[in-house]
Amino acid sequence: MLYNNHTKYNLFFAVLITLLLLIDLGQFFLVGTTVIPLLLCMYCALLGCTIQYPLLILIALLQCLEFFCFYNFFSLACIYLIPTAALALFFKKYLYPARTHVIALALTSSIIKIYAVEGYFLHIWPTNYYTIIRISATLLITICFSLTINIWGMRDNRA
Repeated sequence: MLYNNHTKYNLFFAVLITLLLLIDLGQFFLVGTTVIPLLLCMYCALLGCTIQYPLLILIALLQCLEFFCFYNFFSLACIYLIPTAALALFFKKYLYPARTHVIALALTSSIIKIYAVEGYFLHIWPTNYYTIIRISATLLITICFSLTINIWGMRDNRA
């Protein structure tokens, strides 16, 4: 956990989030699809590690902007962002802290995004292999982000 709910690397996070948005946009416009939703991975990792509302709201707005660039719907990203945030608040309030919460958040938001938003609302049904690869990559990147954020929050045992 990060101490005092403050991140030491605010400028680094701002640059990283901007870079992740550009990578997501590049994936979509160059390849035609977003294989690894990096902003979603960062959102889930930050939800699991710390609750910094300005940073989370910035990432949520950037995801809405990203969805607008992809599909011309600005608020459609809220369909998976709001339940993920509510689930994270539930985990923090009623359960003991665990690393599996971040994995559950990423899995839930990824499934909602693929099947509810893209499948049901946009009628874009991916193949099973693509879905498995996308969910696996999302979980792996989210775990890497969450471990990195947790390592930054650790303090050594020196006084």
